[in-house]
Amino acid sequence: MSISNAMNNAYSGLSAMSRSAETVSNNVSNALTEGYSRQQVEYTANALGSQGSGVRIDGITRSEDAIVTRLRRTAAAEFANTSTKSDALARLSGAMGEPGDAAALAVQYAAFEDALSVAIGAPDSIALQQGILSSAKGLATTFNQISTEVNRVRSDADANIAKDVDTVNASLKQIESLNAEIRMLSMSGRSISALEDQRQIAVDRVNAIIPIRQTKADNSEIALFSQGGEILLNGSARTLEFTQTQLISPSMTLASGALSGLSINGSPVDVGISAGGSLSANFIVRDSMATKFQVRLDALSVDLIERLQDPTVDLTLLAGNAGLFTDAGAGYDPADEVGISGRISVNTSVDPATGGAIWRLRDGIGALTPGVAGESGQLIRMAGVLGDIMPASTNLGLAVAMSSAGFAEEVTSFWAAESARTEEDHAHKQSAHSLLRVEELHATGVDTDKEMQSLLIIEQAYAANARVISVLDGLMKRLLEM
Repeated sequence: MSISNAMNNAYSGLSAMSRSAETVSNNVSNALTEGYSRQQVEYTANALGSQGSGVRIDGITRSEDAIVTRLRRTAAAEFANTSTKSDALARLSGAMGEPGDAAALAVQYAAFEDALSVAIGAPDSIALQQGILSSAKGLATTFNQISTEVNRVRSDADANIAKDVDTVNASLKQIESLNAEIRMLSMSGRSISALEDQRQIAVDRVNAIIPIRQTKADNSEIALFSQGGEILLNGSARTLEFTQTQLISPSMTLASGALSGLSINGSPVDVGISAGGSLSANFIVRDSMATKFQVRLDALSVDLIERLQDPTVDLTLLAGNAGLFTDAGAGYDPADEVGISGRISVNTSVDPATGGAIWRLRDGIGALTPGVAGESGQLIRMAGVLGDIMPASTNLGLAVAMSSAGFAEEVTSFWAAESARTEEDHAHKQSAHSLLRVEELHATGVDTDKEMQSLLIIEQAYAANARVISVLDGLMKRLLEM
């Protein structure tokens, strides 16, 4: 081996160690950067003919573990899905109120029944009649407020769908652009690691919304598909389309066409294109979970209205007349049940503030003149019918017969249990995602201790190559002095 060849070998070693030191420093500086994967320099022994000619840098590669990343993405999508549903259920259950909360629906029922029971003992008391009116108004207002919150939950879910769609579209365009850059750099032999990190972050954003399957081409480009098989990106990005509805009422549904579905490049797709992710969950909240809640809430309102508009309870009423509780002033119409919980109100004929007479609580809604002040038959029948055990309507979703307050307590308990179950599932999914994220970091993240160990080896190798150059320089000087 000539001195010049030895010098070239040592110089290639210095260059390789310099590049390695640069890579280690980049790893250490990005140790806490989300989405960053550890980089390492790949070397190959260089040869000229049959002789070694130093070391060649083949490139810089990213640490990857496809299996762990796929499992982590699946867990991330499930976590986002349960998080969305858990938050919605917590809001719906919270609207019904906690046990013991003065504003809770079941507590308002109890307050109304108590007011009736107390007034039976002194039917001529204006103060006690006023107590009945106040508790009845409080009960109706609670129904109205819960119904309003259901509409808000659905509207928020609709807005979140629009936000998710915008995020997916922007991310797919970014991945398409990064694919093009990666392809060009890959063809020129330059490092693509930094761009691959950026692309992975964008893919993870999409995956949290729509669980994806990823395939990789020879030129380092990737294609993305939903778990349901829809093409999201294959060469060019496809466009998700959705129209947000600013104000949602109980009667508005996807089936009726009043709410927007999802399209990709103009073609309608099943809103369940993914088994997880926040997009699917928001559609479930808007079109299934909150609507089921609304149906049961409306059924509770109907039960209350029907019990007190029964002509056998209020003898001054005819069939179809509005009782103490009304549907926006009218009697209950089975053809107009949807959203009735938002319209339930106290009959104005008993409210002095709206021109009514409070004595009608004692004498009957349809009474034209005050009756006997000490007569409590009407109050007894009202209290009795609220306590009567009656079969549940189909829309209540209960397979038992109960009193009016019993139905309210049972429905409240049902949604509280649903919320608790979903929250438990959410906690489980969060734990699974955290464990898999840690596992992925072990496989692809930066371990600063190992990097420092690598740096010591690099330092030693650099010093050794520098020593070789120093010795070769001395030999060259010796030759020149001869």
